[in-house]
Amino acid sequence: MDMKKIKYLLSAFTVSCAMVLSLGACSDYFDPELTGVVGIDNRTIQQERDAFYQMNGILQLMQQIGDGYVVAGELRSDLVSQTANSSQDLRDIEFFSADSTNSYLIERKLYELVNNCNYLISAVDHDYMGAKADTLVAQSTCIRSWAFMQLALDYGHAYYYTDPVLSDDDEVEVQKLGVDQLVDVLIADLLPYLPADGVSERLPFSTGQYATINSYATSYLFIPVRYMLAELYMWKENFAEAARLYYQLMLDRKLTTPLVHNRWRNSQCTDINIHNWNSQFSSLSSNNQLFVIPFSSDFVSGQTRLPQLFDSEFQLSASTQCHSIFQSQTYSADITVVSTRGDLRGYPLTTDYGCYVMRTAKSTDEVPTDAHVVKYNNLKASGSSYVPVARAAKIYLRYAEAVNRLGLHQLAFAVLKYGLNATTMLNTNYVGKTDYTAYPFTDFGQVNLTLASTFNGNEPLHSRGCGDSYKNSTFAIDTNTGIDSLTDVENKIMDEYVLECAFEGGRFHDLMRISQYRRSPKYLAEKVAAKLATVSGTPLDVAGWTSYLENKENWYLPSRSRR
Repeated sequence: MDMKKIKYLLSAFTVSCAMVLSLGACSDYFDPELTGVVGIDNRTIQQERDAFYQMNGILQLMQQIGDGYVVAGELRSDLVSQTANSSQDLRDIEFFSADSTNSYLIERKLYELVNNCNYLISAVDHDYMGAKADTLVAQSTCIRSWAFMQLALDYGHAYYYTDPVLSDDDEVEVQKLGVDQLVDVLIADLLPYLPADGVSERLPFSTGQYATINSYATSYLFIPVRYMLAELYMWKENFAEAARLYYQLMLDRKLTTPLVHNRWRNSQCTDINIHNWNSQFSSLSSNNQLFVIPFSSDFVSGQTRLPQLFDSEFQLSASTQCHSIFQSQTYSADITVVSTRGDLRGYPLTTDYGCYVMRTAKSTDEVPTDAHVVKYNNLKASGSSYVPVARAAKIYLRYAEAVNRLGLHQLAFAVLKYGLNATTMLNTNYVGKTDYTAYPFTDFGQVNLTLASTFNGNEPLHSRGCGDSYKNSTFAIDTNTGIDSLTDVENKIMDEYVLECAFEGGRFHDLMRISQYRRSPKYLAEKVAAKLATVSGTPLDVAGWTSYLENKENWYLPSRSRR
């Protein structure tokens, strides 16, 4: 690729650079009282204060990416659909017909994010800042890796470069990489910053005056190296290394899956007695949230429109296919299975207990069965909205996905049905001994007793919306229908991603990843086609959409860099 294209992607970036990379603009991230300005005239970053402002410039760009990340990740999937109120830009994304001017595309912002990370990495003065410089470089490399992966997964490729472009005269080395090539490059970038097993990762600004930004603990705004590497290893299909890193992340951050749940009062299921599943979103807690994209109400560029798009303006809706996944679950009150009650994390009636509700029609364009997503009304910490990119439930589901691919099907299923703790692991009716002796990352307190207290709060993820799942005999690994255990458990894990993590931005990439494992683009194609064929104004039927989406080239958003 020649420099003309990278400069096109960063068009007007000389101005943007002076704004975003100047510390005055960076300070606007949350706190309007910070007014210090430092230019980019080849100065190095020698003070923690300057580094803090520079990192805030990076986080400000993350804010501007948040809405597009969710819209592209969900609207192209099987869970979210347009409504009669949707803008043309949203309709185009759902119908895979967007052009490069679409207002929800974030390709250029992602390259700006990369460029800002490159600048910070190049500008940190290691002699002055010592060990603190290492944490800054590690985190900038992590965020840059995340941005590159979004580019490759959403646009089909990424233009990889590591030197900052600060003016029209700068020449940098650029490589055009697809996902497979990019993963190897990013792993090599991150491995020098990977903590040893058992060693806690140190993040920038973990202590001191910059440990909190407005209502957020700074640590929640950063991506752990272990998490980013584990995600890359999943795409590389190195499941053992991915599972090891997810496990080490659980240990380091003490991530758990407690029973925050919605539950019927009794076996008659007459009303909901407990409805605290949403409580996990009202604050950022160390054993739950890992990495979030925060928004600030103080600045237009830092605001989100996700609550409006999903609910008050009703431009995006939970799809019929999404509703079907929730409603097809069997609820168990003790040993009584209530097959028509579904998963209460959805609860699509008139309350905001779950992910979405069936609102009363607000206009002649709506019908009472339209499903308004209310999840983003609850995703707020101290009044500030956020997108939960990685939280404990997702880490445990990723771990289950990885160990299932390693052949440990009972262990993977235990994440859903029993919860990973010493009691579960020692019960041979739940987990076979071979499932927890083959690898060192399967010890949840049954071997090393000192770990028991870390994991004893782990409950079944499926019980968060389906009652006493560990007593539900119908919720089991199915070996009687001709499907193999790996595929059956993987299907159940994919459903659990919906029940727990719907509308958080990751669904399309999840479908892409499983399609890759199975060497079958048809897996994604059939799920998305079933939704698209029922959407008003759809240009194709089920067969047409399936055929169209079996071509992986049609999955990607339009890239300006193809000009």
